[in-house]
Amino acid sequence: MKVLYLVNMNENNRKGLFTVAHERIKEMIRSDVVEEHNIYSIQFWDVGIRRFLKKSFGKTTVSKGADKFEYDGVEYEKVYLKTGIFSKLIEKTNFDYLRYKPFFKKYEEVIKNCDVVSVPWGYPHGRIGYWINKLYTKPYIVTYYGSDIHTMPYQKKHIKKKINEVMDNAYFNMFVSKGLYENARELGYNKDNYMVINNGVNPDKFHRIGDEEIDEILKRTNLKGKIVGFTGNLNTVKRADKLIEIFDGINNLSKEEVSFLVVGDGPLRESMESEAKEKNLNIFFSGNVLVDDVRKYMNAMDLMLLPSRNEGFGCVVLEANACGVRVVGSDVGGICEAVRNDELIVSEGEDFEMRMAARAVEVLSQEYDRNELMEDVTKEFTWSKIAQHEINIYEGVGHE
Repeated sequence: MKVLYLVNMNENNRKGLFTVAHERIKEMIRSDVVEEHNIYSIQFWDVGIRRFLKKSFGKTTVSKGADKFEYDGVEYEKVYLKTGIFSKLIEKTNFDYLRYKPFFKKYEEVIKNCDVVSVPWGYPHGRIGYWINKLYTKPYIVTYYGSDIHTMPYQKKHIKKKINEVMDNAYFNMFVSKGLYENARELGYNKDNYMVINNGVNPDKFHRIGDEEIDEILKRTNLKGKIVGFTGNLNTVKRADKLIEIFDGINNLSKEEVSFLVVGDGPLRESMESEAKEKNLNIFFSGNVLVDDVRKYMNAMDLMLLPSRNEGFGCVVLEANACGVRVVGSDVGGICEAVRNDELIVSEGEDFEMRMAARAVEVLSQEYDRNELMEDVTKEFTWSKIAQHEINIYEGVGHE
């Protein structure tokens, strides 16, 4: 079978969507079912007046980069589509295929020769799959990871309409959690061409490290006592704007010394650092780091928090668990499915921050079997097992 993958991946931002899409694709192309494949990372770059206006207002512009990149032995060819005033207007119409026409024209032979199109992102990449189906009658499969369902369609009406068309016309839709599937139903999706397939974890990248290495991390970061951490983007969706308040609550409630570790970066980092200084918290901000360093920092934690306001699944939970670290999370999206323990979930509502702080302090005082936690996640959530679900779907293409 010949599979065409259309991805949304930036080699300079190897976390989140990059990680889950890459790990899944890597496992699928190793299978006997995928005989040939092409992977195109489709990027949109700013041109013309739009680029000038964005620069004038101090907004970040997107430029063209390398033509391709390789990661873990998987090669990604990059395709750049122009984003100008006209293309943004066209995007809102029923003729939005014109926005993607340069891609169709350049890679028409690849499209015609493929058996199925796999798209790990709902919009706009899923829309490209939709038009390939309309123009070339090729079946497409879309995997939805989070904000492509629970956020973007609510921000812009035309995206809601188009994402529903993508879901309705797909050969198959895959949602990374039951919560995300329910979000899709709220958008109007009501067909049965779907499956809930959780994200996974790579045990070669996320595992327990030695005590000496952990001690070196604690010494370098000057963290002492129990270590409570957070890993992710420092934005409002992750509730990073309330993270220091939660940390402060833990510090005040705990009867033992507590330090804090924030792994990641984002628009709220500066304000968080300032707030942490005002509250006199012992906290270390790592900034953006490579996967190897994420693993090391996770190992240094006694507990990780995931207080998101919305979350497709929460792959970071599995990664922490694979390092032997428990996670206390909010009751949104697919976090419950990732945490797999109701006692580690804090419901939304009044005084959320203080209730999460109190729950964290309680969990920190409890003993648990670290090895059992690690074995549980690596037994059920390896990427090879997760990818097999999509491979099974490939085998059904053309046999209905």
